[in-house]
Amino acid sequence: LLNLEERKAEEATVHAVLGWLKANPGWLLILDNVDSPEAESAVLALLPGLTGGRVLITSRLRSWPPWVHTEPLDTISLEEARDFLLKRTDGHRRTAPDDADRAWNLAEKLDGLPLALEQAGAYIVHTRLSFVKYLGVWEKESKGVLEWHNETVMGYPSSVAATWKASFDRLKPTAATLLRLCAFLAPEPIPEEMFESKKNYVEDACKLLRSETGHEDGVGSIHEALAELESYSLISRQKGTFTVHRVVQEVLQSRIPPERLLDWTEAALKIVNGYAPFDADDVRTWPVWNGLRPHAARVILLADEVDLTEPTGRLMSQLGLYLDARGLYAEAEPLYRRSLAIDEASFGSDHPNVAIRLNNLAQLLQNTNRLSEAEPLMRRALDIDEASFGSDHPDVAIDLHNLAWLLKITNRLSEAEPLMRRVLAVDEASLGSKHPNVAIRLNNLAQLLKATNRLSEAEPLMRRALDIDEASFGSEHPEVARDLNNLARLLQDTNRLSEAEPMMRRAVEIFERSLGSDHPKTRIAQRNLAAILAEIASQNAPPPPAPGGGDSV
Repeated sequence: LLNLEERKAEEATVHAVLGWLKANPGWLLILDNVDSPEAESAVLALLPGLTGGRVLITSRLRSWPPWVHTEPLDTISLEEARDFLLKRTDGHRRTAPDDADRAWNLAEKLDGLPLALEQAGAYIVHTRLSFVKYLGVWEKESKGVLEWHNETVMGYPSSVAATWKASFDRLKPTAATLLRLCAFLAPEPIPEEMFESKKNYVEDACKLLRSETGHEDGVGSIHEALAELESYSLISRQKGTFTVHRVVQEVLQSRIPPERLLDWTEAALKIVNGYAPFDADDVRTWPVWNGLRPHAARVILLADEVDLTEPTGRLMSQLGLYLDARGLYAEAEPLYRRSLAIDEASFGSDHPNVAIRLNNLAQLLQNTNRLSEAEPLMRRALDIDEASFGSDHPDVAIDLHNLAWLLKITNRLSEAEPLMRRVLAVDEASLGSKHPNVAIRLNNLAQLLKATNRLSEAEPLMRRALDIDEASFGSEHPEVARDLNNLARLLQDTNRLSEAEPMMRRAVEIFERSLGSDHPKTRIAQRNLAAILAEIASQNAPPPPAPGGGDSV
C-alpha cells in the first residue's frame, strides 16, 4: 500500500512503516482485532511513537488504560438487523411473502450481533436458502452454522465460533465454568448473587471442566471471574446482574462434548434450583423470582429434554406456584401437569410429593372455574396424605381445607362446614393459634358463616385472622389485604359503610402495590370498593338504596 522496498522483512517493514507515518502526517491507522493481552501490550508500546495522525483500535478487550479513549459498540436494533438481512440477501435468497417477518425472527435469534448477522446473510447467499429454511437449519444444526465460514462470501477472516474461540480458550477455569453454565440460562439479566451464594455448585462444575481440559488451577472468586469475563466482552454487567449474548450461548453449547451435556445441564439446574426461594407463591420471595423466572424456565426446558427428573420436578412446581400466584394461569398449568407426571413416575402414584402436585393443579383448576376437574384431584391428594401421615397431620389439614373451600363455592355448605372446623382444630393443635395457616382457616370458616347469614359469628373470626396476618407478614402483605377485603365486605353487608370504605381502600392499595393493578385479586377489590362507594352515594340521594354486591378474595 505504501510502496515500501522493505516490505519483505517483517521487522524492517514495521520500521519503514513507522518512518513513513512520521514523514506523512494526517493519516488514519486502524489496528483491527486487538483481542489478546499480548496484542494489547504490543499496541500500547507502539502508540507513543505514533504522532501526526489518528489511531483507531478495534478490540473485544475492555481493560485499556485511561489515556486510550474507549467507545463501546452495542448491538444494532432489531429493525436495523432485519433491514440488513433483507438487503444483504436480496436477489440471492429464495423469497417468500413473509420475508420481512422471517427476517425479524432471525434478527431476534441473533439479537442484533453484527458478525452473526453477516455470517447468516453470507450463508443464505451461499446456499440460496429462504429465511424459513435457514431458521430450520439454525434450530437443528446451529453448531455447523456457527462454524461455517467462506471468506470470499463473508469478507471476514473467520466464523462467529472461531472469532470467540480464542477468547474462550484464554479464560481461567472459574470464568470458563461460569460462562459454560450461563449457556443453559436465558439471555435476560442473570443475578450475580445466584453464583456467589451457590459457590459450592460452581466448584463442582469447575471439576467437570477440569476433567475435560486437564487444567488443575484452583477455583477463584466469583467476583474476579465476572471481571475477567467482562474484560473479554463476553458478558455485559449491570448493577447486580450480567447478560450473556444469546449467540455466545449458542457457541458455548456447541462446544460441549455430547457425552458431557447431561452433566452440565444438571450442574446449571442445581444452581438455579438451589437459588430459587421456597414458597414461590409468597410475594416476599418475588424480588428474587422476578429475575430468576426466565432462567428457571430455560434450564427446566433443557433438563426435561435430557430426562433429568430431579430437581426438575421441584423447580417446575415452584415456578408454577410463582406464575399461579401472579395470575398467569396458562403459563403455570403445563408446569404443574409436567411436575405431577415426573413425580408420579419417580416416586409412585401414592407418594406425598404427588399429593402436593395434585393440590397445586387442583387449586389452579378451581381458580379457572374448572371445579368438576379439581374435585377428584383434591380427594385423591387427601387419600394419599391420610394414608401417609394419619388424619391429624398438617398436610392432611391442607387437603381438607382445599376440599372444604371447593364444597363451599359449589354451595354444598353442610358438607363444607364440618371439614372447615376440623381443619381449624388440627392446625391450632399442630401449628399454634397464631400461625398464618390458622388465619386462612378462620377466614374460610367466616366466609361460610357469612354465606349462611351468621354474620355475628363470622366477624370475630375475620378480625382474629387480620390480627394474625398483620403480626406474621406486616401491614403491606396481600394476605392482610385479603383479610381487609373480606372484613370490609361484612361491614358493608351490616350497613357500616363508613367503616367499610377506608378498609377496602387500604385493601386495594396493598394489592396494587404488591400484586399490580391487573392481578385478579386487585380487580376484585377494586370492584368491591366501587360497590361500596356506589352504595354510599345511593344512600345520600333518592331513590332508596339498592343492595350492594361484591366478592370474597
